[in-house]
Amino acid sequence: GYDPSYFQIKSGVPVRWEITDTGTSGCTNAVIAKGLIEGSVSLTPGKTSIVEFTAKSPGRYTFSCWMGMIRGTIEVVE
Repeated sequence: GYDPSYFQIKSGVPVRWEITDTGTSGCTNAVIAKGLIEGSVSLTPGKTSIVEFTAKSPGRYTFSCWMGMIRGTIEVVE
C-alpha cells in the first residue's frame, strides 16, 4: 500500500508531491489521482518521482495504482 495513504492539502495552494518508490510490482508502477493530476505518475524502484499540481475544489480524492486496486485519499480543504 501507500504510506501515507491519507493526507490533507489546501485548495488553491500549489503542491509538490514527491513519491518515493520503495518496491513496485505490476500495477503499482504508476499512480493516478483523477480530478487532481492529468495522466499518471510513473514510478521507478529506488527513485523519487515528482508531480506538481494545485487542487481547485475542496473534497476527498482517491489516488491509486493505475488499476485502482491499491488506494489512498487526498483531502482538499479550504
